[in-house]
Amino acid sequence: MVSTQPAGFGPVFDATRQHFLRWTPPLWGPLGAATTEVSAPRVGERVLDVCCGAGSSALTAAVRVGPTGAVDGVDLSTELLDHARTVAARQGLANARFIEADITEYSAERPYDVVQSVFGVFFLQPDMNGAATRLLDLLRPGGRFAATVWAEGSIDEVGAAIFDAVRELRPNLPTSSPVTESAKSLDTEEKLHAWLTQLGLEDVEVTEIPLRVPLPTEEAWSFVLGTGLHALIISLDEDERERVRTRYLEFLVERGITEVRADALVGLGLRP
Repeated sequence: MVSTQPAGFGPVFDATRQHFLRWTPPLWGPLGAATTEVSAPRVGERVLDVCCGAGSSALTAAVRVGPTGAVDGVDLSTELLDHARTVAARQGLANARFIEADITEYSAERPYDVVQSVFGVFFLQPDMNGAATRLLDLLRPGGRFAATVWAEGSIDEVGAAIFDAVRELRPNLPTSSPVTESAKSLDTEEKLHAWLTQLGLEDVEVTEIPLRVPLPTEEAWSFVLGTGLHALIISLDEDERERVRTRYLEFLVERGITEVRADALVGLGLRP
């Protein structure tokens, strides 16, 4: 996994909106739905969706908990939250709220039955473990915590292609970041299980979610623009972006990359 840590996460994901939504049906939507299959919100329950983005998992949870339940989605991206609110209104999901806030400073009046995060925990910087522990404090005793992370090797081929293209212009581009290292620390069933157990959760289980997403050449640049990989190019000017785009597409062809490996792991545990 390449370095994708921006100076500020909100602006990066604001910039992805159009392309993030393009990749929601084949990528973010299925993985969000898979997460709620594991976290299994029940009718009437309260759910906190951490780093909810455009709402793929939060909206699915809102359907599951029904009108007597409630879902709070929290994120830093104004643009993605606006989209989530629009979809919630269109679907009549009055039980879903979308809140622009730093989740590491978020508080709630009442505890939640479920706290879930799809590809969000490794963005809890600079102290992922401390932030995750604080999230567990938002759960009632017996409540469920679910974290979805990339499986080892996921996104790596596409990530390496865009990283190599950018590095031709920025030779000193860091090869890692706190986000990258946090993601690597959770990318196997054993690592994720151990992390959740170390947080103090009980009855921990990890579910593998295999996913392959076709990556036609004409859509490959949109994939960069619609994911956290966007952070690698956000500071480039227009001419530099075009040079990077050209080299990135050449690398994909040279390396025979025609799909994205997007396998994920969902870890679930109970708060004692």
